[in-house]
Amino acid sequence: MMFITKKRRLNGHFFIFTWALSSGAWAGVVSTVNQTSPKIEKLFKQTKPVCFGRFIIQVPVNANISWGETMVEYSISAFPGESSKIRELTQAKIEEIKAIKHNKEPLALIGVFDGPNKDSKIVLGYEDYTSNLGVQIHSFIRLGDSGFVQKASGAPLSSSKTEFKHDKQAYQGLVSEFQEIAGLLRSRADSEIPEVPSICIEAGFIPETNGKYHEMTSIGFSFPEYPDVRFSILTIRKDKVNPKSSLENIMKNAKEEAGLFGLTSLFNQIKVLRKGERKIGDWDGAEQLSWMPPDEKGMPWTHEFKFKSIGVANDMFRPYIDMELSTGVSKNSRGVNEPSLKDDEAIALWDKLTASIKTRPTK
Repeated sequence: MMFITKKRRLNGHFFIFTWALSSGAWAGVVSTVNQTSPKIEKLFKQTKPVCFGRFIIQVPVNANISWGETMVEYSISAFPGESSKIRELTQAKIEEIKAIKHNKEPLALIGVFDGPNKDSKIVLGYEDYTSNLGVQIHSFIRLGDSGFVQKASGAPLSSSKTEFKHDKQAYQGLVSEFQEIAGLLRSRADSEIPEVPSICIEAGFIPETNGKYHEMTSIGFSFPEYPDVRFSILTIRKDKVNPKSSLENIMKNAKEEAGLFGLTSLFNQIKVLRKGERKIGDWDGAEQLSWMPPDEKGMPWTHEFKFKSIGVANDMFRPYIDMELSTGVSKNSRGVNEPSLKDDEAIALWDKLTASIKTRPTK
């Protein structure tokens, strides 16, 4: 997952599962979490809470935060401190859709609808110039000093959700759905942790108690004291869970794939520092902490740590979760620099971060 770093290159192949580095039975193997380090204890002397989705994590006070893709039913992006952009973005999207010369409809722009305040609008138009079966919709929201954009592409104009029944007026339900989310959205400062049941996103939160929306959050952290280290979290609430997406199954498949690409000898050099079943917060999952060999001569060994839980279907407090920690990162590429942390220090950092993740308390 690690949206803030590129996949490391293995002998000319971008190998998808670089963390899947050894085989062996997992059942009954439980990770022992007791690692400490003076360097990491010092790093965590002062911490700050950060909310994501319905959860909270404690990170070092100087940690930098990078948000990745976020969804509350539909994709939503934030522009912290840039609310003035919203009017410009709205007008640009209107002009862009107006410029489409539709070959079936008089205009590609279906309409511009009101948002929760006078500075917020919803722009709706046909997806492209050839079809009138689907639409694109963009919700531009201005709240305080921040702006937000929620959007969907290819939304079907159908009167039924179970089968496609073309209905040009079906967009009205879609607009209402976007208006509802925009009306619930609240802005927040980075340091603000909502006390009400809600979905935390960048610069905002959406009060919601029933889990009615599809939820996805992705967030990453870097540390000025150790600039080559990255830690990231992805959560996705799912209607169905897939046992094949467990860490153990991914590892088995990756080892087979490694054999196909002639990378078995490289994989055999990997040192597994710790692996096994682990409970983090309310999640039951598994982790593997590995010391990775370089895939090119002259490059450094680095750490690749991973935890996965397939979650529980339709449980907003136990979604699918994927966490990673990497050392040796330069800009957005892994396996480039010498790690600034030794094995015990990297493990201590991993344990501190992962152990602090909890369901966010609310009133």
